[in-house]
Amino acid sequence: MTAVLPKLGDMLLALPINGESFLLRRAGKNVLVDGGYKRDKIADVLKHHVRDVHYLDIVICTHGDSDHVGGLPALLDEWVGRVGQLWLPGRWVNVVPQLARDPAKFYNQLVRELDAELKNPSEEVFSVIGAVDGEEVKRGSGQDIAPRPQASDVEPAGEWHDGHGWSLDSEETLSEPEWFHALRRAEEDLANDDIATRALKSARRRVNYRQKQLVSELEIRIARYWLDLLKTCEAIRNLAVAAIRNRIPTRWFDFEGFEKTRQAVGGARGFLLPVNAVEQAAPPTIRALFLHLTQINRESLVFLAPPTNERLGVLFCADSPLGNGPDFSCSFLPTLPMPWLPIVATAPHHGSETNKIAYAHLHKWARVAVLLRTGGSTKQPGSTFLSQHSCLRLCAKCPRGGHAPMLSGVFLPHRHWHPLPLIALGRRCACSVSI
Repeated sequence: MTAVLPKLGDMLLALPINGESFLLRRAGKNVLVDGGYKRDKIADVLKHHVRDVHYLDIVICTHGDSDHVGGLPALLDEWVGRVGQLWLPGRWVNVVPQLARDPAKFYNQLVRELDAELKNPSEEVFSVIGAVDGEEVKRGSGQDIAPRPQASDVEPAGEWHDGHGWSLDSEETLSEPEWFHALRRAEEDLANDDIATRALKSARRRVNYRQKQLVSELEIRIARYWLDLLKTCEAIRNLAVAAIRNRIPTRWFDFEGFEKTRQAVGGARGFLLPVNAVEQAAPPTIRALFLHLTQINRESLVFLAPPTNERLGVLFCADSPLGNGPDFSCSFLPTLPMPWLPIVATAPHHGSETNKIAYAHLHKWARVAVLLRTGGSTKQPGSTFLSQHSCLRLCAKCPRGGHAPMLSGVFLPHRHWHPLPLIALGRRCACSVSI
């Protein structure tokens, strides 16, 4: 299927790939959220499946999982001069400078941290590899989280344009963090791609060698996890260098800043807003490298395109459970106005059952007209996604049902859509809970 994006009206598409990537056309502007695996070749997918997309106003990476970030570096290099802004996770500010300037030193330190973890695994490593039952929710479990807002504290609907944020139509020059601007000024000091590739290969060989010497299941799982971290390092480095090389303005959104204040800040006013992050320009801090690289799904960035009479409302959930605290029960969503119009939401973590609480958070906050999913494994979607009968479920990829990826999504053909229905494209979910 090939789609022609309309000049009038909004559209949200789940791209037909193995990883996860969504394309939003809103108010005549194009936003790409995540870029699938490296092998998905997202630039080719856009060329073959979506006509008339020649410019991406915003490209977002929600977190470091390879099925979200892997395809973005090549896209930036292929779309030179055709990407307006790049939005990235704030936790990466602690690794980008050294990865860009001295990747060999960076990888050497990371391998040393692996050796230390093999001797004495930390609580953080247990949490991210699932080595201990219940450990995944222990770190940041709510002791330092601001109280959940009461209904009277929530900003009234219709106030989406207030607050902080940047206008996409502004002619002002985007202000970047000084540490990243310094990398731009000294671009000639960045390590070239060959040096970075050799350093990465050396690190992989050392980790593979250590893995062959290991005996316990825990040690083997830690080593495998480190190999995944190396993939993340490669993608982060390539993404940052592509942004510098191609002069793409880059913005950083910090999840931990939101956890401390319970107030999301930044984004593009009235167009696309962070739900669980603070746009920040904080300098790098000194902590163990792996703590800034961990692919923790609960810290995926979440963004909202606010619904209006004329615009499609979309919540990009990425792999987030839409909450934090014990069992993720403290929802992010009450910090936002409660929309009086239905919204479209991307399925949290490909519809995984591990994110089942996200659906409860969603339905307490808004009426969900459509759940749109892509990516995932044969274990997804889970029974909670499949039981969402109050909304239309569309799937771009369904390995559980044995279907090949298909372009799927929704189109809002009218400027005033409520109560007119959306037009659905692609595949409706036909899986049953019993599969």
